[in-house]
Amino acid sequence: MTWYWQYVGGILERDFKNHIKAAAVESADDFNRLMFADLQTLRSVAFAAEDFYPWNDSEQFEHFLQVQTQHNAFNFLGVVTLDGRLFMSRQTVLAPAFTAGILTQTLEKENYLSSEPIPDPINKDKVLVEAVLLKRDGKPAGVLFAFLPLERFDPLLSLAALGEKGFSLIARRDGTVVLGKAVPQGASVFSLLARAHFTRGNTSLSFIQNVIKNGSEALVDYRLEGVHRFLHLIPLNVNGWYMFSVLPTEFVEQQARRLAWTSLGLVTFILLVFCVLICCLFRVRTTSNRRLFATAFVDPLTGADNFNCMYEQFADRLAGFNGKAALVIFDIAKFKVINDLHGYERGNQVLQRVADVLRKNMRQGESFCRSTADNFIMLLSYDDRRKFRTRLISLATQIRRDCTVMGSCLMVDSAFGVYEITESIPFYIMLDRTHLALDNAKKMSGDKIQFYDEADLRRMVTEKQIENSMEEALERGNFSIYLQPKCDFKTGCMVGAEALVRWNKGESGIVRPDDFIPIFEKNGFILRLDMFILEQVVSLLSRWKSNGLKQVPVAVNFSRLHLNDSRYIPQMTSLVDKYGVAHNLIEVELTENVILNNLECAQNVIRGLHRKGFSVAMDDFGSGYSSLNVLKNLQFDGIKLDKEFLSGFEENENAKKVIEGAVLMIKSLGVKVIAEGVETQQQADFLRRTGCDVAQGYLFSKPVDVEAFEGLLRKLD
Repeated sequence: MTWYWQYVGGILERDFKNHIKAAAVESADDFNRLMFADLQTLRSVAFAAEDFYPWNDSEQFEHFLQVQTQHNAFNFLGVVTLDGRLFMSRQTVLAPAFTAGILTQTLEKENYLSSEPIPDPINKDKVLVEAVLLKRDGKPAGVLFAFLPLERFDPLLSLAALGEKGFSLIARRDGTVVLGKAVPQGASVFSLLARAHFTRGNTSLSFIQNVIKNGSEALVDYRLEGVHRFLHLIPLNVNGWYMFSVLPTEFVEQQARRLAWTSLGLVTFILLVFCVLICCLFRVRTTSNRRLFATAFVDPLTGADNFNCMYEQFADRLAGFNGKAALVIFDIAKFKVINDLHGYERGNQVLQRVADVLRKNMRQGESFCRSTADNFIMLLSYDDRRKFRTRLISLATQIRRDCTVMGSCLMVDSAFGVYEITESIPFYIMLDRTHLALDNAKKMSGDKIQFYDEADLRRMVTEKQIENSMEEALERGNFSIYLQPKCDFKTGCMVGAEALVRWNKGESGIVRPDDFIPIFEKNGFILRLDMFILEQVVSLLSRWKSNGLKQVPVAVNFSRLHLNDSRYIPQMTSLVDKYGVAHNLIEVELTENVILNNLECAQNVIRGLHRKGFSVAMDDFGSGYSSLNVLKNLQFDGIKLDKEFLSGFEENENAKKVIEGAVLMIKSLGVKVIAEGVETQQQADFLRRTGCDVAQGYLFSKPVDVEAFEGLLRKLD
């Protein structure tokens, strides 16, 4: 045990030396970074202060210094000019010699840090003085100086993580202590070390002094007043200072003893447990072997094969079909509802009945397994698609009849994904294709049976490619906006525009919004894209104002995801204000189905947008099941009639009456009516007579790029 303690102690000592060295280096790096950050902050303040030159308004300039003091980690900020003027963030008395000294030394080096702490003139606490040069037209104009409180450096000088008796201090190269609580400021480190006994023969006080003289770092151990300690010294990047990190070896010795006794107890306990396990092993082994097979290959709920069994035996079973087989996955639609309404016990009974139905329907050589929850996989013989579909419909009917929960009106409906095995590919690839077919089957109405199609794979690959390239496309600016003018029905003049996004993929050409917007809706990227489009719009509005072009309101479409995002309105407002654009020039367009599905959220968002001065329009009115409740409860500034709502009215008198009634009703609410998709003069004449206010469509203008739209703006002037 003595040898073991010594061995462990040696290992811990080596590790501990590495730890204290790493901790000291990290502490020194933190100190260097902190001083660099303070210097950069002071330079930033100096850069702002130069804008006040020639500093004639002392009250305003000193208020600026007060604000900067409050917002940064300085106790005090002051400016002394070349002509002797002094500006301070708080009223105090500074000796002329003090400010003159700072001015002189900073003029020599462009930045200055006091070699030792000095008393704060107000509260007498010790502070460090840091200063940077103020310039005007490339020439010195004065000096900005700051007081840094010493307590900022306390966390950097603590080695509490390596023992409560450890500490660090900062000293000049002559040994004078600058920062640190363990040794008084102004004391000499060399005087303390002169009384130390160094444990290694080649280590001495002169060795340490030479290390400091050469600007190197070192780790030594010594004894002082009967205590064995480690000392690590490392140079800093400031004023030629050194950091001394000290820790008693008592910490290592305690860890060694604790580890040794813990190890001895643990070994004894392990030996006892091992003996008990040896006695039990032969008894358990036989039972566990019997259970192992059932655990590995049998589903405990239904007694059917589990996924592992299907996977292990799949190749052999498939070989028996001579290439005429299909892999089928099916699950029970809304099975979670059964569990929630009737409990998990009833849900388990349904799964057991499904397994019984499948057993009765398996033919020679066919097999099935329960993979997860309500998901079953079947390997079935296959002749042709028509017969196979008929068989699956019959199977679904039998499951619906025999597996429904007794006393419940819920019907057990199934969805089937089918992969016709026509090539030799790995099982997991077949399974992925079958899952893809199942996902499509769940979206179907009626018989939910879907066979795998290569087009599904291509669509999935295309979606994945779009997702993989969307971030890079946004960073490279591949997304751009086109503007489609809006024209007044009465005058024919352009009164606004709608911003439409386009994705230019270079050699691949332009990607249609219908191909990528739904994907961005699913993965949430639409939130960033919408804000990108908004920034492009407000940037254009700002540019038009600067270039003397007329600013017209621009409509921007926003996704439904923004309705549940509390950051939406603040983020939008901040972005518009960043470019100095009037809020009434931005019109927010929300689609009808988004509003219907999130009525309460939409109400709160619309109110918030109105409070900020933005106008809000309902897009695609009439494209779905338009709700009069929406018009009653939500206050829109405009309603945009969907082009599908307007189609076919030329030959349908009833359609004309419906459109006229809708426009009349909307106008009676004091809401502007915009008609989109106006492509013929007949449509335009009819909509003008019904009272529509604004037209948007190819009859007036197709979407154009920014340059072409600015040409239209110049014609307005």
